[in-house]
Amino acid sequence: MKAFYCAGNWKLNKSAEQTSAYLQLLKSSGPQSPNEQEEIIILPPALVAWKVSEGLRDTNFGWGGQNCYFAAHGAFTGENSPLILKEMGAKYCLVGHSERRQVFGEPDELIANKVRGVQQHDLTPILCVGETLDDRRWNRTQEVIVRQLKTALQNADAQKPLWLAYEPVWAIGTGQVATPIQVEEAHTMLRKGLAEWNPAAAERTPILYGGSVKSENAGSLAGLKNVNGFLIGGASLEVPEFLKIYKTAREARA
Repeated sequence: MKAFYCAGNWKLNKSAEQTSAYLQLLKSSGPQSPNEQEEIIILPPALVAWKVSEGLRDTNFGWGGQNCYFAAHGAFTGENSPLILKEMGAKYCLVGHSERRQVFGEPDELIANKVRGVQQHDLTPILCVGETLDDRRWNRTQEVIVRQLKTALQNADAQKPLWLAYEPVWAIGTGQVATPIQVEEAHTMLRKGLAEWNPAAAERTPILYGGSVKSENAGSLAGLKNVNGFLIGGASLEVPEFLKIYKTAREARA
């Protein structure tokens, strides 16, 4: 995989006005090559998704949802429809982010249904897996992330696109970053887990790293064999830093 993807997860940040300003700066100072534009993805909160849809129209920058339900419509108050995301122009949707698991209590079975629901509406799920600090301390990393992976894929379609994101919970928003050795070990575990599910899918599935990625550590992480991109939280909220991460990663991969 030659492409290196940088997905910016804004979480619960940015108003419509702030979104417009961000997108204007991104389009003016970001890559002008259509191929490179496709490697940059914005994941906004649901209430400004329409602004991102409008702002990125006629560009090759990608965007997607932070969360959606597995059903397209129905009596599901407060949920987001994968069908509407698709109609708005989204290409991706996060599934199983650690905050959905930890803060909102989403179980593995619901996440599996979401993976399938996102695929059914021709969106690419970005499936997030990761261990807590206690899991890491007690040497349960492989057990946890492989279980999360296998459970989430039990209803998935191996013929449709799927991305993974490894996000150690203990390194999200804490300033701590997994070492390159730890990251490569985890990504290798996930690649093997994918191969057990479907060998062809394992070869084509990008695996992103997410966990306090900044421009200072982007180069050392981007050079790892099984790292195909970053899922970036707080550092994606400012265009200059977001693009610096992207450019640093591309240079490290050159």
